[in-house]
Amino acid sequence: MNAAPVAVELIALTPGNIEEATRSYAAQLANILNTDLELPPEFQSPPGAPAHSAESILSYVEEWCRKKKALFFFIVLQDDKVAGSISLSHLDMDAGSARTGYFLATKFQGKGIGGQAFSRVLDIARQQGLKSISGTVPKSNTASRKIWENHGAVGHGMEDEITLLLDNERP
Repeated sequence: MNAAPVAVELIALTPGNIEEATRSYAAQLANILNTDLELPPEFQSPPGAPAHSAESILSYVEEWCRKKKALFFFIVLQDDKVAGSISLSHLDMDAGSARTGYFLATKFQGKGIGGQAFSRVLDIARQQGLKSISGTVPKSNTASRKIWENHGAVGHGMEDEITLLLDNERP
C-alpha cells in the first residue's frame, strides 16, 4: 500500500518581522540541526559549539539573507512540523537568475517532500520573474540530482554545478 502524498508548504522568514509561528519553526529547525546526526557535515556544528536555538537560527538566517540577497523558507508539513529549509539566494533581478539550496531532516528524505518544496520554490522564482536557477549538487547526491532533472535541469559535465532554465509562460 502506497502512503498518501505529504502536503508541503513553504513559510517565508521575513527579516525584521518575526512572528511567533516563525519562532516555533526556527526552534524546530534548530532541533533538527542539533539532533540529526546523519545530516552532511556542513550542517552539523563543530564539536564543542553551543547548540542551535530558535534565536541563533533566526539571527543567522536574517544576516545570511541580507548578505546573499536571499529569500529563506521553512519547509512545513501539514501537521505544522518543519522538515527542513529551502532558499533562493544570489538574486539578480537584472540577469533574472538565482541560486537555490535546500536540506531535509533525514527522517523526511525519500518521501517526495524535497521534490514538492523544489516545485514550490520554482513557482516563487517564476513569480519573481527569474529565468534561471542554479545550484551545487554533488554528483554523488543522486536523490537531489533526480529532483533537479525531473524539473528539466541540466548538469555541467563532470562538475557538481546544475542549472535549470525556467519556463515563465507556465501558469
